[in-house]
Amino acid sequence: MSPLSSVPSLAGLVVLLVGSIAGAQERPQLVPTRDVDISYKITRPNQPAIVERRRWLAGEHLERVDGPDKSTTIFDRNRGEITLLNAANRTFRKLEGTGRRPPEPEAGVTLTRGAEFVIAGLRCVEWTWTEDTENHAVCVTREGVLLRLAIDGHAVIEARSVRFARQTAELFQVPANYSPALAPEGAPEP
Repeated sequence: MSPLSSVPSLAGLVVLLVGSIAGAQERPQLVPTRDVDISYKITRPNQPAIVERRRWLAGEHLERVDGPDKSTTIFDRNRGEITLLNAANRTFRKLEGTGRRPPEPEAGVTLTRGAEFVIAGLRCVEWTWTEDTENHAVCVTREGVLLRLAIDGHAVIEARSVRFARQTAELFQVPANYSPALAPEGAPEP
């Protein structure tokens, strides 16, 4: 076999690899692949904007959300479980089967890749889709960090700061000095 006869095979391999990479970009990564600490500005219709802190323990698929009212919610994607922490009375409540989904389209919905932006000092790619009558756009980094979510052109979530850093497992657990919250009458105990 001459050196030139292997050129078409090498070219075919390059085309195959480039096609695989392009195909992999049809749906962005929407959950962080690295531990990260993010501060977001959250804007809801007819309400003042709030600041929310979200931390991810990526290897365990855990997300901790600390709201402005000192509330804390921990989402466990592996178990489909939510833990609500109440710092005021040091209680917690676990809810099952209500795991949080990132802002993403339903399966089979076509995504359109848009422009690149820099938000909170990081590059992200905007992806858009239509759900019912709303136009959704997310700007996410290669590591799956959401930097902006806009619905019908209005930013709903936008990152203010992002810090990649190791997160400790204790942040995603119920503190030892917390006790189960009492369930409302007639409701099952947590």
